[in-house]
Amino acid sequence: MKDYIKGFAIFAALTIGGLFGLGFCVGIIMGITGNADQANHLEQAVWFNALIFVSMPIIAFFAYKFSVDKIFK
Repeated sequence: MKDYIKGFAIFAALTIGGLFGLGFCVGIIMGITGNADQANHLEQAVWFNALIFVSMPIIAFFAYKFSVDKIFK
């Protein structure tokens, strides 16, 4: 049972970390291009929500694959 809890904790941490990293990269790109003033309303932007919607399953898949490979093998 401990392995399942560890695996889920690693999966959750990697998923949240991946989404944080994606948001960090978007913030850096917005800062470099001079759109930093629009960052306050980014959660209402359609393109950002679509980016998160598309990237979340990809990040979660690789986080799950990594956690299963490291914990259960």
